Amino acid sequence: MTYSGIFDEIECFDELKKLKKELEKLKKEKERGNADLEKRIDILQTDNDIKDYEIKVLREQLEEND
Repeated sequence: MTYSGIFDEIECFDELKKLKKELEKLKKEKERGNADLEKRIDILQTDNDIKDYEIKVLREQLEEND
């Protein structure tokens, strides 16, 4: 007794496994991308805080000199 579609099912199963691996890879890349984005945001916020502090110090110096 043979099943004529068995090879088609095997090919579909292999394709499904391949697609699941690709999906996992994309999920990991997405997570990594979000982490990189969060790092960039943190860096920009820190830079802004530093600039704000520098501006504050310069204003205080100007007020002292007046």
